[in-house]
Amino acid sequence: MSGPDHEPTARDPTLLRECRELVDVLRRHPTLAALHLSPAWPQLAPRLSTLLSTVRHIAPGRTPAPPRDPARVSAVHWNIEHGNWYPQVEQALREHQELAGADLLTLNEVDLGMARAGNRDVAAELAAALGLHAAWAPLFIETTPGRHDDTREAAGRENQESLFGIALLSRWPMREARIVELPSPMRFQFDTEGMYGRFIALAATIDRPSAPFVGVSVHLEVHRTRRHRAEQMRVLLDHLRDERRPIVLGGDFNSHTFDRGRWWHPAIGALVLSTWPEAWLRRRLLWPEHGPAREPLFDVLNEAGFVWERHVDRAATLSLRFVRVPEASGPLGTPLARPLLERAERRAHLRLDWLAGRGWSGGSGATVRGLSGPGLASDHAPITAEFW
Repeated sequence: MSGPDHEPTARDPTLLRECRELVDVLRRHPTLAALHLSPAWPQLAPRLSTLLSTVRHIAPGRTPAPPRDPARVSAVHWNIEHGNWYPQVEQALREHQELAGADLLTLNEVDLGMARAGNRDVAAELAAALGLHAAWAPLFIETTPGRHDDTREAAGRENQESLFGIALLSRWPMREARIVELPSPMRFQFDTEGMYGRFIALAATIDRPSAPFVGVSVHLEVHRTRRHRAEQMRVLLDHLRDERRPIVLGGDFNSHTFDRGRWWHPAIGALVLSTWPEAWLRRRLLWPEHGPAREPLFDVLNEAGFVWERHVDRAATLSLRFVRVPEASGPLGTPLARPLLERAERRAHLRLDWLAGRGWSGGSGATVRGLSGPGLASDHAPITAEFW
């Protein structure tokens, strides 16, 4: 385990220099439109494209141990909140009875050179600690310390590479790793959050000796509509349409069942969370593929032959905190609305994280408790599944 400024992994000075130069230029433009109108844009665009389309491969420092059960693939999915609480994440993945020894990890919110996570190369450090192969790809290059608790965790330090990504870690070597770009609200991300980039999936062939398969990590968008998330999923599954090998897909689908982006959406969400009968609300939030408010992304998964039901125990993977919802600081942030928000927050336990598969004959799954929440390893709970 290491302190917040410890950097045990070697850094690429060329990458660091390029990232710092790009961040410096991006900070000069308050909006995406202004950036695109800049005289520097024709030279910046290919540099940003190259940076964000490069997959980093990380070899293990030692030969990975053999699987616990060669007939099964054990998988963990976890949104690790950037690695802000890295020592707890590493310890859990090394030692927790339900997590240690997994064959495949699909990780979301994996930083490279962000001060909030101690400027770590989080994927490389985890690969070294766990003795696994890793592939990492960037979603965004950040121009700020981040959001919510990130500024506090950065503790006045400057970012280094300023990259925010996703990762796959595997017991077996990976090849053919590729980025699948997803429809993204790029203007919102840049103008509102200071992030240049887009949402992606990362897919790779996992060279399991007995039967190779494809591993996929994906992070869907949280700020827009259910229809938008379904379109993101459709783009990903179109990319996988002709794949004949089995697939393990893990991700934070942000399947909260609410639309965002219009002025009336926050009020609707707050009313539902605070007034619906407990049983109705629980059914909506933990079974988001059902009912009139369902997330149509699950229809897309079903049409493409993916199975998720046998890998889920219907436990929540995130408890909502309205301090992290920008809309809650508008009209809903008035003293008059505060009791409504407090009740809504107590009841907002969401199933956002999923493991799904195609081409497998059986499986199981569970949610790992005790690792998520303020001051713990992440705001999301990890989930596990087996595929056979």
